[in-house]
Amino acid sequence: MAKKILIVLGIAVLLLVIVGGITLYQPAKTVMSAEKIDDGIYKITYRNDYKLDKALSSNITTEQDLLDFVSNTFFLGIPLDANQDYVACSAFLTQNEEGQTLTGRNFDYSETDLLAVYTNPPDGYASISMAPLASLNIGVTDGIEATSKLGRILMLASPYMCVDGVNEKGLMLAVLDLAPPRTRQDTGKPKINTMVAVRMLLDRASTVDEAVSMLGQYDFNAMSLYAQHLFIADAQGNSAVVEWQLNNVLGEERGFHMKVTDSPVCTNFWLCDGETAGKCKRFDVLTQLLAEKPVNAPEDVLTDLEAASVKNTEWSCVYRLSDFSVEVALDNQYDKVYSFSPDDFR
Repeated sequence: MAKKILIVLGIAVLLLVIVGGITLYQPAKTVMSAEKIDDGIYKITYRNDYKLDKALSSNITTEQDLLDFVSNTFFLGIPLDANQDYVACSAFLTQNEEGQTLTGRNFDYSETDLLAVYTNPPDGYASISMAPLASLNIGVTDGIEATSKLGRILMLASPYMCVDGVNEKGLMLAVLDLAPPRTRQDTGKPKINTMVAVRMLLDRASTVDEAVSMLGQYDFNAMSLYAQHLFIADAQGNSAVVEWQLNNVLGEERGFHMKVTDSPVCTNFWLCDGETAGKCKRFDVLTQLLAEKPVNAPEDVLTDLEAASVKNTEWSCVYRLSDFSVEVALDNQYDKVYSFSPDDFR
């Protein structure tokens, strides 16, 4: 009898080990793929299931909602802390001589390291997107070392921390902050916040029209103390800025209403108001540069990004929408460029 009990216990332990190994295999591969490229820049190949469908059905609105979701999904409910700051950025669309679509993006933020995140979900599109590691208190003063075990493990949250990116279909988007009021849409639709929206669009939208249609199916909530808008572009050369403005500002019923404005340039003011001249120096600079030179090679895009940069521009990206790759310069160092394509994440 005792021998039979020991055999049963041994089988049970073996099954637990097998199940645990299967459960932890993909997260472990993801964590082990985290790699330092240079000072201030890292990359990770995300192999774990980040439960997007669950995120889309969880009515995630606030920063804490997202942290709770990430904590419960990846970290066994262990509480997380985040560091959100004002995102004062620039983005624009152009084309090269071959008619291929390029976009430029400056990410202006407090001091942060950059994590380039490659995802390739079985039910969606592959993408390369950028996450500020400071948002997880990684690589900041008195924070967590990016190369530490804890730092690498926390990178499991990175799919929901990305603020710009491009997918294999050539859809690119970027998050930019606006002045208050903080966006809190409540029309009775399922709710998502900015970071879930970014993940959804990169995974599942191939054109600007598809992205706008998807956003219209949800109530949008800003992952910020401020309002936010999204700059979206596609490989066909289309671009739009999606905003959620208080309807009573427009003389309508109270609440936030999604507004879509066709624009090849976006900075940090409301485009749906219609007036652009003089609203933002960076917007005016980019608009003038594109008017003077509408056809641009990637190095020209970097030059334009430099012209629109500020002292706290943490990274500048040239997204090649037609061939699914990106070039990145850090901290206003435009003579030093890092390139990423899917082959760099194998």
